[in-house]
Amino acid sequence: MCFTKTNMQTLAALLIILIAFIAAPGHAGIVDASRTGFVSLQLPDNWYMGEVAGLEFLPSGDLVVFNRGLHPLLIFSKQGQFKREIGQGLFRVPHGLFVDPQGAIWTTDQETHQVLKMDQQGQILLILGRRDSPGSGWFDNGYQLNLLNAPSDVALDSQGNIYVADGGNFRIVKFSPEGNLLSSWGSKGEATGQFNFPHSLLFDEQDQLYVTDRQNGRIQIFTTDGQFIKQWQDIGYPYELERFDANTLILTDARSGEINKIGPDGQVLERFGRWGKGASEFGFPHGLTVDKQGVVYVGELLNWRIQTFK
Repeated sequence: MCFTKTNMQTLAALLIILIAFIAAPGHAGIVDASRTGFVSLQLPDNWYMGEVAGLEFLPSGDLVVFNRGLHPLLIFSKQGQFKREIGQGLFRVPHGLFVDPQGAIWTTDQETHQVLKMDQQGQILLILGRRDSPGSGWFDNGYQLNLLNAPSDVALDSQGNIYVADGGNFRIVKFSPEGNLLSSWGSKGEATGQFNFPHSLLFDEQDQLYVTDRQNGRIQIFTTDGQFIKQWQDIGYPYELERFDANTLILTDARSGEINKIGPDGQVLERFGRWGKGASEFGFPHGLTVDKQGVVYVGELLNWRIQTFK
């Protein structure tokens, strides 16, 4: 084959692009097995963990695990000792998990289309949505029932108002602490205030709502009334978002198999991990939480396990 000068220049340019792509931290991450460990949970005989969709700590320090196995909602001691199962028979596709400041446990299920609030013994305290009834709303005839479609997460503001990432409807729905509909915003799209699958919710100390707009590859930030403030881009595909410390957020990027630390201005401070099945590798990292010592717990969908790293 004869290479002309133009062909050589084109080949060189493609080689530079390829090297930059391979070397980019968004595709490689930091892999250091000495920083990671595997969480050993002591399950009853013949019980198995499924896809780990959600992780949260209770105020007591106990670990709540929301998974897609036959026993979806489990509570363990910090040392991994099994304590109890709650919510038997309530879930089909577990997704979002949230523990509020009072220790109540909130769940979202993408197939039952419901948000449930429970106490730590499994008593149901509040239900949002109607089981097996996906929809965008049912407000006529005085019913005041708001239907949801594949809700992915839930969060509370400082006044106790409830916010649901209504993924299948591409919107955020706001309820009063009693569960009454207050407002909603969003539609499918790429403009600010629109979403392509809102996935995770988090409030900061200023009552600003952070929404991971997963398919658009960004985080959008809103007031409690749904007014757009700003957005962060170039952070990968953000799935679960959690507080790491006073100045840092942390998120899972299930597509790249990475965990990203995000600074106060939306800049990526660190990318950790990569796609795979070994130590410091992640298969669709989804569930995420951080303990009081700053240890990060990551639940994986494809590998059915929980890893930690510092």
